[in-house]
Amino acid sequence: MNQLTTQTAALPAHLADSIEQAKELIAARHSTATRLAYDSDLKAFNAWTRTNGLASLPASIEAVVLFLAELSGQGMKPASIARKVAAIKFAHRQANLPSPTDSEPVKATMAGIKRTRGTAPRQVSPATVEVIEQLLAACDDSKAGFRDKALIALGFAAALRRSELAAIELKDIQVSERGLVITLPRSKTDQEGKGQTVAVLDGSRLQVKRLLGDWLEVSGITEGLVFPLTGRHIANIIKAKAKAAGLNPELFSGHSLRAGFITSAANAGADIFRVMDVSRHRSMNTVRGYVRRAKQFDNHAGAAFM
Repeated sequence: MNQLTTQTAALPAHLADSIEQAKELIAARHSTATRLAYDSDLKAFNAWTRTNGLASLPASIEAVVLFLAELSGQGMKPASIARKVAAIKFAHRQANLPSPTDSEPVKATMAGIKRTRGTAPRQVSPATVEVIEQLLAACDDSKAGFRDKALIALGFAAALRRSELAAIELKDIQVSERGLVITLPRSKTDQEGKGQTVAVLDGSRLQVKRLLGDWLEVSGITEGLVFPLTGRHIANIIKAKAKAAGLNPELFSGHSLRAGFITSAANAGADIFRVMDVSRHRSMNTVRGYVRRAKQFDNHAGAAFM
């Protein structure tokens, strides 16, 4: 339910358009992906409460605690459970109701879930430049093969998130003598849509410009999305190519392209600030984590005596 629903009934009729616009702006506070995720989470919570004869809005503290405990018992990851808590809180705020998620029992339940289940994210394998060459070699010369070569090379060279790769339009790409300049209208670190640019070096090893040009010629794309795929499709393509290359597909995901560029740059001794120019990370600590993993055996403290 929208926040304005119950407050606007008594307002003058001539404000109807403004009311609708205000509702749209309130909804735009969250990204489309977040709103879809919340919708899915709330459907799951509503179904659970109906099955157990409980109310979902307003929900009792006990109902939320039992719901979270059941999810944990089913093996759901703490991060996924936390998102459901956020969705329940969002629904109550939208209805101008106090949220049970702010209560101490719910907070204590989440703390217990994190302590007993752990919160460390699963680390995917970075698709370093050597791995990228293997993935490219696993692509055939079909239309899909040309597409896959282009998205793998571009996703790696620009250190793109899979959502960013899926959203690139032809108008966002500027060709230069040394490579490409991509404008990202919106990304994870630019939710307000100020826009970010990233320089993609062509290089002699991957030849990103050529692979992208081949795909555009074969596909006939002259406007709109460069890769008419979802982020999930892109992740599946990476896994499929990893398997075709003789690698374990379970170790790779859509994030492997982005992680692979940063790791390859760290291995090559690139300046961390120059890496951040491409990756667009706000936090140096995040990039340092990649560098630390890439260099963990270099100049090891035990090298002189082990």
